[in-house]
Amino acid sequence: MASSSSKSSLRRSHGDSSGASSGHSHPRSATQSRLSTAPSIDIDTLVNHLLVAKRSLSSMTLVLRANEIANDARQSHDDVSILAAQAGFLRTSILDQTAILVRTRRSLQSTYEWGKKDFRKLVKSMDLVDGQLDHTMEMLQETGVESVFRPKGEERRSLLDFIDEGGVDGVREAMKHSIQELQAIQQSFDGDLLRFDNDIRNLKKVVADTPSIQDIPQGNNPSAGEILESLVDHSANMAQLLASLTHHFDMCVTAIRTTEGGVALARRRAAEATQSQGNDGVSISGVIAEQESNVSDLEPKTAKDRAEMLKVVVQDAREVDDVVQEIQERLTAMEQDYTVLQEQHDISKQAYTGMLQAYAILGDIGDRLADYLAAEGDFKTRWDMEKESVFAKLQEMQQLKDFYERYASAYDSLILEVERRRAVDDRVRSLWRKAQENVDKLLETDRVSREAFRQDVGEFLPTDLWAGMQGSAKKWTVVKEGDDEGDGEVQPLRRSVVEAAKERLARAGERRGVR
Repeated sequence: MASSSSKSSLRRSHGDSSGASSGHSHPRSATQSRLSTAPSIDIDTLVNHLLVAKRSLSSMTLVLRANEIANDARQSHDDVSILAAQAGFLRTSILDQTAILVRTRRSLQSTYEWGKKDFRKLVKSMDLVDGQLDHTMEMLQETGVESVFRPKGEERRSLLDFIDEGGVDGVREAMKHSIQELQAIQQSFDGDLLRFDNDIRNLKKVVADTPSIQDIPQGNNPSAGEILESLVDHSANMAQLLASLTHHFDMCVTAIRTTEGGVALARRRAAEATQSQGNDGVSISGVIAEQESNVSDLEPKTAKDRAEMLKVVVQDAREVDDVVQEIQERLTAMEQDYTVLQEQHDISKQAYTGMLQAYAILGDIGDRLADYLAAEGDFKTRWDMEKESVFAKLQEMQQLKDFYERYASAYDSLILEVERRRAVDDRVRSLWRKAQENVDKLLETDRVSREAFRQDVGEFLPTDLWAGMQGSAKKWTVVKEGDDEGDGEVQPLRRSVVEAAKERLARAGERRGVR
């Protein structure tokens, strides 16, 4: 970017380069004596200066573009400030709401984790009770019924053969159904949590993908305010440079107009230039006519004034190309700076648009949040209901186990009862055997006495006196009453069977005592 030079009259205010009639001398004029001795200028050279000055005025389009950039930059800067403020406010609010959503999600996750932990506890309890019941069933299957209790020739059977296993199978199927129902409840709640996660993830992604003001490259890059200030400064300097070029052109026109033959030559050369290069929008004839109709401040009053004017024209003519180049360089710099500002504007707009999108997503999540919270309540309600059902089934399984254990204990008691009855029968037989022996002895004594009686007095007593006098002694026999199958003779049980039954009953009693 070209900088203003303190040595260039064109880069100064055009008021400093006015002729003597304006009461100001050009900075290049050292003394009045030097102005009076200034040499005259060839008319062709003067016309060339005029044509160059005329072409330099095409820089007006660059200055207009610079002014347009400066105005657009002001608007962009205002937009950046507004969009950045709004986007920043939205971002802060959305991040705050996102943090609340994350905390809510953690709370729901805690409920879900509680459910998983409780499910593991329930399954563990189910496995424990089912294992105990299964152990009891195996014990019944392994406990064979003694052959003394069954009809002869029957295949050996176990205690399990005398119960209906349908109840056990039914409660196990019900327990499996409860497990499936608990898993379905978990899966339903897990689906709600997954949708909640997706909502939060999508919201975070939009926020993360949306640029913020911090995403605008800084480093050595100037801020938006500094860029705007630079653009306005460039535009103002370019306007001043264009004013200097315009003033130089006016002075060239005045010099041509006050030079004999200059006007005709200038018009002819201008026409030729127009034909070869095209019209640049500035009419030399029009400017000459305007100056002739209106007395210009540049009009020299004396020869010294004219000499001073010509000197200024020559000096400024050397700098026209530099000034035009500086205008071009300044515009190039402005275009580059404006591009940076536009990038900042685009980033701010993207940030604002992204935050609006995130805000819309946040609104949708807010509409669904009630459903997520309701899902937690539904999860707890359904879980508690199914949990009560599980507890009822666990109690039923425990009751079945206890019943079958008592059934096994009852069988052991039956063994002991049979052994007790056999012992009673043995004692009865022993008593009756001894009684029979005593009766037999008594009857033998009675027979001897009867025989002695008949021998002593029998011949003296008529036989028809007492019909029973000649009768023999009565016979006495002990006979078991009844002979039903249910109370039939029981074969003796092995001693090992009886002892094992006693031990099992003792252990069962200890277990019931512990419980």
